[in-house]
Amino acid sequence: MPERSQANPTRFFAWTLQLSVPFYIWGVFWPIHGLPLGLPVTAAMIVVPATVATLLARREAGARAAWNLWRRVGDVERIRSVRWLAMSLGCMPVVSALAYAAMRALSLPLPSTISRPLLASPVIFIVFFVGAAFEEIGWTAYATEPLQRRHGVVGAGLIIGAVWATWHIVLWLGQGHPAWWVLWQTLAVLTMRIIMGWIYARGGRSLFLAIVFHAMTNTSSMVSYGSYYNPLVVAAVLGIIAGAIGILSESPRASRSNLLGP
Repeated sequence: MPERSQANPTRFFAWTLQLSVPFYIWGVFWPIHGLPLGLPVTAAMIVVPATVATLLARREAGARAAWNLWRRVGDVERIRSVRWLAMSLGCMPVVSALAYAAMRALSLPLPSTISRPLLASPVIFIVFFVGAAFEEIGWTAYATEPLQRRHGVVGAGLIIGAVWATWHIVLWLGQGHPAWWVLWQTLAVLTMRIIMGWIYARGGRSLFLAIVFHAMTNTSSMVSYGSYYNPLVVAAVLGIIAGAIGILSESPRASRSNLLGP
C-alpha cells in the first residue's frame, strides 16, 4: 500500500464520488431489471473505489503498492485471533436477530410472510464477498489506516461512513425509500463503519476481516431481515454494539496492544 504519508483519503473520496456519477445517470435513465439478487444496475459502481485506490496507490508509491492493495484481499495471516473473524461473520446476523426481536417487542409493523432463503445464503455471501472486496480495497485498504492514525477509530469511521452514505444516497432514493428511511440508514451506516474500524484496528489490520463484515452486512439484509428491514431499529442496535466494542477495546488489557500493530 502507499506510504502512510502519501495516501490521500480526501483525493480518494473526491474521485470516487465524481466517477460514480455516470453510474447514477445510468441507473436513472437506462435502468435494467431482472439482475441477479434483485440488484439495480447502479450497483456496478462497486468497481469505482478499487479502481480509484489502485490508480492513486500506483501514482503515489508505484506499481508494487497498487498490487499490494489487491493482495491484501486474502490477508488472513494478519488476523490476530479467531474471535475477530467470528465477530466479522457474526455481528450482522446478531444485529438482524436483535432488530427482529425488538420490532416484535415494540409491536412495530412486520410483513405477514418473512422470506429467509437460508439455503441460498452461501452463494449469496460469495457474490457479496466479491462486491465487498472491490469496495473495501478503497474504503479500508487505502483510506482507513491513514484516517485512523489522524482521527482515531471513531473519527475515521464517521468520516468514511459519511462519504459511504453519500455514495449510496442516490441508490437509496432510486429504490423509493422516503427521507426518514435515508436519515436512519445513514446513521446505521455511520455506526457500521465505526464497528468495522474497531474490527480492523484490533483484529490485525486485515482487509479480509473488513470484506467479510461488509459481505455479511449485505447477506444478512437479504437472508435475514430483508423483508422487514427498519433502519431506525437497526441503527439503535448497532449503536449499542458499537458502544460495547468501543468500551472493551479501550479496556486496560486491550490498550496494551498497539491500535494499529503489525
